[in-house]
Amino acid sequence: MAIVSHRRLEKRLHTLIENRTVFTLEKSELNLFETYQACTSVELKFHEPIVATMIQGKKVMHLAQNHPFDFFPNQSLVLPANEPMRIDFPEASFNTPTRCLALAISPDLISAVAADLNERFPKTDNNTWQLHYNQFYLGSDPRITQTISQLVQIFIDDEPAKDILAALKLRELLVRMMQTQARTLLLEQTKLYLNRSRLAVAVDYIKTHLHEHISIDDLCKKSCMSKPHFFRSFKQELGATPIEFINRVRIERAKELLAQPGISVSEVCFRSGFSSTAYFDRVFKQAVGLCPKQYQQMMKSVAHQRA
Repeated sequence: MAIVSHRRLEKRLHTLIENRTVFTLEKSELNLFETYQACTSVELKFHEPIVATMIQGKKVMHLAQNHPFDFFPNQSLVLPANEPMRIDFPEASFNTPTRCLALAISPDLISAVAADLNERFPKTDNNTWQLHYNQFYLGSDPRITQTISQLVQIFIDDEPAKDILAALKLRELLVRMMQTQARTLLLEQTKLYLNRSRLAVAVDYIKTHLHEHISIDDLCKKSCMSKPHFFRSFKQELGATPIEFINRVRIERAKELLAQPGISVSEVCFRSGFSSTAYFDRVFKQAVGLCPKQYQQMMKSVAHQRA
């Protein structure tokens, strides 16, 4: 999904490195950056928490206490205020600039949204809604990408009520990010949360039985919840239905298998827990944007380039 169209905004090109266009509203500020030449070690810092999203090209991000990592289009991350960044632009050129955005959000708004969620939609097992800056990588979640795209359009459009519209979308974006972080935490640190979250018990069962048929009734029993309570809690806290969540985990497993040499797509399908190759093809393409065979060929090409 294109976050910003490639039409030029009305602005002057002041610099070839991190040329910046700014749109400011009451509780947020949108920064659009374009870099027109390859460079390294560009330093950047914001005085408020930000959500950063790649639009075009590639960056290499250097953050404190983290290994450098590649940052690609439609991927997003969230950083606290005053977090120093050092950025490389290995592929930027005048004809193919690297484009990204940084959305600065008022800390007061973040606190208000978390407090509202905790009051109106309390999590199970006394867990709380909050934005975790140590879980900074948000991946390429389509709902986050879509919400950011809609926010950008609100900032750019000449709309008298844009402050009100942006406030609503910012609240939605914050909820989406908290749900994404909750999914990541339960997937990556499942064992740590087993005694603290009944949803972690369900996630642990999903992970250990991924290649089998997973019954929703079994997940409810493992979590000690009625089916309505389980569905409501799962969707509310993790931003996905149990079936959507299972498919996402299976897709990630399929991507790992497709990167291995000498494995057929049908074998990947069944080892990932899908019972139908047609359904696997459809769900995989919907999530990744490529069919499994295309993804496998792309990974072969990447492996060949690295060799």
